[in-house]
Amino acid sequence: MSGTNRAKLTFLELIIPPISNQEAVWFKDEPFAEYMRQSDFYMIGGKAKSKFVNVRASEGNDQILFDIVVGDECKTSGVINIQQLKPVIDFEGDNFGVGCGEEAIEFFYERSGENILIARFTPENILWYRSRQEQGISGLDNYADVMVYDLLYVGIAKKGDSYDRLIAKGHHARQEILSNEPQRYPGARVTDEIFLFLFRPEPLFVTSFGADSEIDLDFGYDHKKIVADAEKAFVSLLQPNYNTVRFKQYPRGADGLYSSKLDRYGYSIGEAITFNTPHGQIKGGRNGDLGGLSNKADFISVDKESAKLFISGVDFPNDEPNA
Repeated sequence: MSGTNRAKLTFLELIIPPISNQEAVWFKDEPFAEYMRQSDFYMIGGKAKSKFVNVRASEGNDQILFDIVVGDECKTSGVINIQQLKPVIDFEGDNFGVGCGEEAIEFFYERSGENILIARFTPENILWYRSRQEQGISGLDNYADVMVYDLLYVGIAKKGDSYDRLIAKGHHARQEILSNEPQRYPGARVTDEIFLFLFRPEPLFVTSFGADSEIDLDFGYDHKKIVADAEKAFVSLLQPNYNTVRFKQYPRGADGLYSSKLDRYGYSIGEAITFNTPHGQIKGGRNGDLGGLSNKADFISVDKESAKLFISGVDFPNDEPNA
């Protein structure tokens, strides 16, 4: 073996659960903004409105049971074990209330006549919490089959973060999507069927050295170049409808990784989410032990001259005992 080979795999992790456009309006201030600022890579997706149905308490009032309906179809069922929820365990008060409806299941306490949230679950975010093995959430075993969205737009914050780029200020693609996307379910508001995904790219670098190689561990790491390259990779292969620039020359480009020291690099989604576009589909995956590193995730492989989407279970095994 001779020479040095440098590679990088970047997986995208959500810094908060998927939120609807309407929720982004409701929760755009602190303390939520602090979490959103940790992201500088985002996607916008669409999905028929989901809702909780058949919400009921167990005989001992220590569990909340529910079904989740997407459109007209019951997709899955789950259980909230109230006393096992970490926010409830951490709650230092004596009493708290529970509110249940089609759009949310909320735990709250009263202070000065105002209800203060302890925890809030929506039909979308409870699936995400289940995929993260959040304590107190059970059932919903087919969560990956339900977390399927139409991918409408991929974007980045070249400077700053996703909160400033997408939430705090008017964003052209977000507004265009809200204006042009049809209802996915009769009677639903488009703002409730458009979802924002705020990701943080997590890179993993690997170097192999030959017998006569000089040991050089300098990758020339530049986070914003990784972010810029990731945007081009996803857009060029998946071609979301609202991305007007398709980066047809990728992987060539001035602000990505083409001129970096890396010989090859790849991208995957480290969440149990599937995105569909008219030009392709990409599935994410999550591992019980390794988090965003999962054999269940499709991945984009780049070798400086070309980029290709590899499908889990087709192009490589998807065996994962710790999923």
